Amino acid sequence: MDIAASNINPKGVIDYLHYYRAYKTDYELACMREAQKMAVSGHRAAEEAFRSGMSEFDINLAYLTATGHRDTDVPYSNIVALNEHAAVLHYTKLDHQAPSEMRSFLLDAGAEYNGYAADLTRTWSAKSDNDYAHLVKDVNDEQLALIATMKAGVSYVDYHIQFHQRIAKLLRKHQIITDMSEEAMVENDLTGPFMPHGIGHPLGLQVHDVAGFMQDDSGTHLAAPSKYPYLRCTRVLQPRMVLTIEPGIYFIESLLAPW
Repeated sequence: MDIAASNINPKGVIDYLHYYRAYKTDYELACMREAQKMAVSGHRAAEEAFRSGMSEFDINLAYLTATGHRDTDVPYSNIVALNEHAAVLHYTKLDHQAPSEMRSFLLDAGAEYNGYAADLTRTWSAKSDNDYAHLVKDVNDEQLALIATMKAGVSYVDYHIQFHQRIAKLLRKHQIITDMSEEAMVENDLTGPFMPHGIGHPLGLQVHDVAGFMQDDSGTHLAAPSKYPYLRCTRVLQPRMVLTIEPGIYFIESLLAPW
């Protein structure tokens, strides 16, 4: 068609579109709320399947049935992890055989409505009154407490760092680390192996939506801090942005071994 290569997806146009995709319209927000509702139904069904003793494979089927999705409909491959499988980031094997003892269940699964994604992560303990159950509750409480502080005009990076401070508090409370102050834990990155990922990411038409590092509509890039290279967003929060807040505390042998 004799179109110059420079006129195909020109960078200036793409940067502009990507930057402003962060600000959702009323329609987009409505679609994302519907996707969230579908995902919540799936999570409730999956928890029930876990508590009835089902395998990862069957729990996933219960999730898909509740959301009305096929495997190809969900915005990303469901992470259905029982027991130690939860220590594998982005685990997607789906064992057909249930473990002989159910101890824990991590579910990272979303839904899609009119092309817009939901992304939810939850963890449950098989027992309601043991150390692990108390830790899960405390992480959930800290997540909600952080969300309650969020406001426009604050960098997403700041909230990521704040949650590392909250992790340090929990590590001391649960006597996982006892010989170091909370400040020293964060300063020396002892909290890093326990949350080896970012606090979350922009969400929209894509699960990891575009322009998480863009500082303006010209495409100015601000990378994640070198201390937290897995963080997927460095933007200052503004109204109509949608981002996930999905912290966690993991016990991954290979990451804890150096300590």
